[in-house]
Amino acid sequence: MLDLMQHIAVRFAPARAVLIGLAVVGALIAGVSLVAFEAAKGDLILMPALVVLLWAVLAVVFIDIFTHVPKAPEVGGVRWHGLIRKLSRSLYWLLAMGFLMLGLIAVDVSFSIAREWLEDRTPSQPENG
Repeated sequence: MLDLMQHIAVRFAPARAVLIGLAVVGALIAGVSLVAFEAAKGDLILMPALVVLLWAVLAVVFIDIFTHVPKAPEVGGVRWHGLIRKLSRSLYWLLAMGFLMLGLIAVDVSFSIAREWLEDRTPSQPENG
């Protein structure tokens, strides 16, 4: 799994600059919507900007962490180097599990923001009675 994550990170590494640009744009739009617009109008711009910012930052962190994963220790190699590689790879496994949990949390937060954004955009129906 670490090798797959490294492969994905290396493939998306050229897009790192674009993702940083998206994060900056998302942060700027979120900041402007907080300052320049009143609450209801600002939320319509703020919520999508926060989702873009969240996923762009998450993608940049993924690329930065998993681009250089240490190789698995060789069988019959030097003991200390093998132990150090095994320990560093174990640390990357922990990072991978934490990152997967963070990704699931980001999905949940994105759905919550999208649901709130869609509720704000739909006109409210007056109650009968």
